Amino acid sequence: MRLVRTQDLQEGMILAEDIAGKYDIVFLTGGTVLSDRHIESLKKLDISYIYVMEKTEEAVQEKERHSSVIIVDRQFNKEYVQTIDQFKNMYQQIGLGNKIEHEVVGKFVMPLLKEVVKSNNILGRLRQVESTDAYTFRHSMNVGILSAMIGKWLHYGEKDLENLTIAAMFHDIGKSKIPEEIINKPTVLTEEEFEIVKKHTTYGYEILKTTVGISFDICCGVLQHHERMDGSGYPLGIKGDKIHEFAKIIAVADVFDAMTSQRMYRSKESPFKVAEYIAENSFGILDPFIVGTFLENISRYYVGNIVKLNSGEVGEIVLLNKQMPTRPLVKVNDKFIDLLTNSQYEIVEVIA
Repeated sequence: MRLVRTQDLQEGMILAEDIAGKYDIVFLTGGTVLSDRHIESLKKLDISYIYVMEKTEEAVQEKERHSSVIIVDRQFNKEYVQTIDQFKNMYQQIGLGNKIEHEVVGKFVMPLLKEVVKSNNILGRLRQVESTDAYTFRHSMNVGILSAMIGKWLHYGEKDLENLTIAAMFHDIGKSKIPEEIINKPTVLTEEEFEIVKKHTTYGYEILKTTVGISFDICCGVLQHHERMDGSGYPLGIKGDKIHEFAKIIAVADVFDAMTSQRMYRSKESPFKVAEYIAENSFGILDPFIVGTFLENISRYYVGNIVKLNSGEVGEIVLLNKQMPTRPLVKVNDKFIDLLTNSQYEIVEVIA
């Protein structure tokens, strides 16, 4: 990156870091492609110099990450569809009593993982994917992808990132041992049915621990992904540092995807509403460090997105508040609505 005088800025340059003001309000996020309007605003802020990115591959990725216009990534879509087909076949084979082959797992996980690591705007990518597969398969895929992104943000090495992704994709593999009429039930489960479903964590652990080449870390991630920081989870009721970090990551990704997905018995929630739920549960239920990493990074993708408010109004997210990124500033026509100070407003849908 290089330092440029504000008066020398040109349209098309890319910000290298956030531009923040009083109370940590972010005026422009790093990666923003500057327009004439942006440049005029920066001059009015009386900022003399800012850092811009050189036109490298990294800069292009940052431009894509913060752009409200998503270019369809055909390669990502192709890898997603191929991986879900292979995963579905493996899931069905396990239900028939066959064993997993670790080599096969690596072959279909790695191509998708490479696409995830190089594709920064992962939420935009997931919104593009059109899949008619059952929720169980789509959910497993999405949790694997979201967990991989969290691992990337936590600076995981290649091997740990691969193992985390495998654990996340297979976190619900034990459901292959649960009767289909319970898994696919269109209404809320009874207490007895829920107790049966809870066994999927143990079933998944048993399936994976007998698989040659599957690490103990992967097994722990699958077994413990429903454990909670205060010990209220299952199947072991362990708490805090006794829970494997893979499981803590998968727990966050699991909640986010489950609540933002359409279910037969429940409508999907807004990503911002779910993010607030996750933030509220970051002490006692979910790991606060992992939640903080997730929210700080994922919220940045929404700057520039068009959203619908619970008032019925439609506007654009223009600013993030670093202290509470789930409550941004939204521009609706010629007015600005600060969700941080106007708690009656909520984002109910991300339109584009």
